[in-house]
Amino acid sequence: MRLKATVLILIFLLSAMPVPTVEAQVGAPDVSITCDGAVAIQVYPGATLTGHANCIVSNPNSYQETIEIQVQADGLAVSHPGSITLGPNGEEEFVVTVKANQGMPMSTRTLNVKATVTEAMGVPPPNTAESEANMIVNIMQYSGLQVEAVESLITLQTKVDYNLQFRVYNLGNGMDRFLLAVEYDSLRVLENAGFSISLPMVKVEIQSMVAPMTVRVIMRTPTGYEDWPINSEGQHEMTFELDFIATSDFSCKNEGNCLTETVTTTITVFAEASESDKIISGTSDNQLLIYGGGGGGILLLLILFVVMRKKK
Repeated sequence: MRLKATVLILIFLLSAMPVPTVEAQVGAPDVSITCDGAVAIQVYPGATLTGHANCIVSNPNSYQETIEIQVQADGLAVSHPGSITLGPNGEEEFVVTVKANQGMPMSTRTLNVKATVTEAMGVPPPNTAESEANMIVNIMQYSGLQVEAVESLITLQTKVDYNLQFRVYNLGNGMDRFLLAVEYDSLRVLENAGFSISLPMVKVEIQSMVAPMTVRVIMRTPTGYEDWPINSEGQHEMTFELDFIATSDFSCKNEGNCLTETVTTTITVFAEASESDKIISGTSDNQLLIYGGGGGGILLLLILFVVMRKKK
């Protein structure tokens, strides 16, 4: 009787003890993924055009998992491993490479990396197990500049006003501010010769890859020209050069060197010479008349008179 009672007590105690379930011993399929910060891509001519994101995928369970990797980069090309197999409590680092096109406009894109468990212990998982990381892709700005003169050669009279025109192109991939000037040595020569030079605008903002902006240099030609050489047509003539400069403000502030372009306009200025200036320079049409005919005879008589006085 005592033995029977003991057996009944043991059965009761065993039935009251909790029985471990499968779920408590083996966790449901799961995955975790983390990636580092923003991705920067340079797209200037000659750049690699690529950026990289370093990611780590982890298996928190005590059994093997196969994990699929999917990446979306907002229209940019990407390369990455298609799947990764991780052992129990394993992790692996991988790289996502993002590729842009040369000259793409400066912009910000999104990068999404998703990890999904496709097999757990060799069979499809009973649940949806996935994790994702989101990052920013920055298409970096670069500077580009071209300058051209509307007229590279001009001929003007003295004492006239004239507007020189120049075209400024933004060949970079983002809005830029351009600083405008006449090169210092060129300006000094022109002002010393009597030119008046001014710029209505000393800086302009231009969007990327749009039509060029036309800017002006206002000029007044000199009033004094008497010391200039006289050409074969009997005109005072002098040639000058005006060097126009544009500088990318973005390059100065962000690229370590100022991107500057210079273009030259050659200016020839003329004025009709007086008859006395023509005679002195030997270009007068009346020169032969002065040294020939009656004028030549008078000149010979004067020379003979001087010689005779010296003999006495």
